[in-house]
Amino acid sequence: MDISWITDNGSFSPTTLSVVIATLVAAVAYYIFKNSDLPPGPTGVPFLGFWPFIDNVGFPQQFEKLKNKYGDVFSFTCTGTLYINLGSSKAVREAIITKSDCFSKRSEAFNYMTDIFEGGIFLQHSEEWKANRKFFVTTFKERVSLSVKDLLSGSLYDSVNSTMAELREKAEQTVNIVQVLVSKCNADFRLTLFGENGISEERVTEVNELYEPVIAFFTFPNIVVTGSIARYLILPFTPGYKLASANSKKIEKILYQIIDEHKATFDENHMRDIIDEYIRERIARGRKGDPTAHHFTDKGLMRSLIQFIGDGVFSVAGFISVFIYMLLEHPEEQEKIYRELVEVVGKDRQPTIEDKSRLTYTNAFIQEALRTSDAIASLPVLECTQDTTIRGYRIPKGSVLVLNVHNVHNDPEVYDEPQKFKPSRFVVTEGKRKPEPLLTFGVGKRACIGETFTMTQVFLLVTTLIKTFHISTPADVKNHELELFTEGKLIIVLKPRN
Repeated sequence: MDISWITDNGSFSPTTLSVVIATLVAAVAYYIFKNSDLPPGPTGVPFLGFWPFIDNVGFPQQFEKLKNKYGDVFSFTCTGTLYINLGSSKAVREAIITKSDCFSKRSEAFNYMTDIFEGGIFLQHSEEWKANRKFFVTTFKERVSLSVKDLLSGSLYDSVNSTMAELREKAEQTVNIVQVLVSKCNADFRLTLFGENGISEERVTEVNELYEPVIAFFTFPNIVVTGSIARYLILPFTPGYKLASANSKKIEKILYQIIDEHKATFDENHMRDIIDEYIRERIARGRKGDPTAHHFTDKGLMRSLIQFIGDGVFSVAGFISVFIYMLLEHPEEQEKIYRELVEVVGKDRQPTIEDKSRLTYTNAFIQEALRTSDAIASLPVLECTQDTTIRGYRIPKGSVLVLNVHNVHNDPEVYDEPQKFKPSRFVVTEGKRKPEPLLTFGVGKRACIGETFTMTQVFLLVTTLIKTFHISTPADVKNHELELFTEGKLIIVLKPRN
């Protein structure tokens, strides 16, 4: 190649040009060498990475194809963040269980989740997270236990019975079950965590109405963009973000007002709700000179409450709606569950939480519905805090694990014919290997602390609904349609069984 024209007509000398070329070659070689032992994966474009190519609606199927091409562990980048997709039970166990010390924190880079939940239990770290998690786990357990321990007066049973009474009035009519469930779950959640006097039902309803656009924006492409590019160049111009952000700030204002009201009227001898208990915990630790007292902040409480109130209601209503949808898709399952309920519970009473361990097929149906629903298809979970390996690939510090629930729940090495709906796969019999735990609520130390609270309500409402009514689709509806977050819609007809 003749480069004399460059040196003759420009300011570059042959030595300078040689240095530039050598530097470029070295940079390319370094990049190739640096990434040579990373998990394989799709390439993208400068700055944005693979983000422009992620299918907003069909990404579970898209990532299933990527798994088939690259393997159960593959990598991709979005706006400078390296993501490691975990697409099998083996990969999840190795990363999050066996090597949990290497993945012990959430990412602190700006993203949509930090925008909404920063400071709350979901995104806390180290000692702050440990102290708050222990408090919330203990408190949730106590409050759920109190709400279900007495069959006659337990608030959850009262709520389930009132829900059935309301639905009986709509028997043989078309019912939008999603709207009914959201309303009832609002009441359940308020009574369980806040009692009669902690927060009014109107305020909980207001928070949840504001939260709908917030949770609707939680799509996979929206939560994997990070840093300044996401903050200034992508999210502000993404449809739905401005409303979600504005509503989030309104929710914060409401919750700060409620916390301030609690502090002004606090009586350590009279605990009204979880907010009072949080304040008491902070005061008690401070009195003892416990340095962890400063981890119990108003901001931490407020940001945690956003998630508890919003996700608590929508997850219960959402899961129950998904299960009803599955019953419509597989009508033979409804009668199998009903027959088991009559055999185990009897005809003269409604199911209780004590019946759960004996309802083998009902539990199997719930597990299979969770496995196949893609209720939570994929989620960035933990950041790598030190260089390590997964399945033989190098995982550098700063990369972020993606818990690909869809991939794992459709792993043919674990689930025979994963594309088929087969509750029997979760029925444990002698000589049969125990099924892998589902990942709907996460796994390991950072698993969702609200799983017991959520699934207790789900179990009671689903079983009581099936025992009380036969569920069907209206005659004029050809296809079942479930929509949770914009309109909140699943139209059904309920026929009393007796």
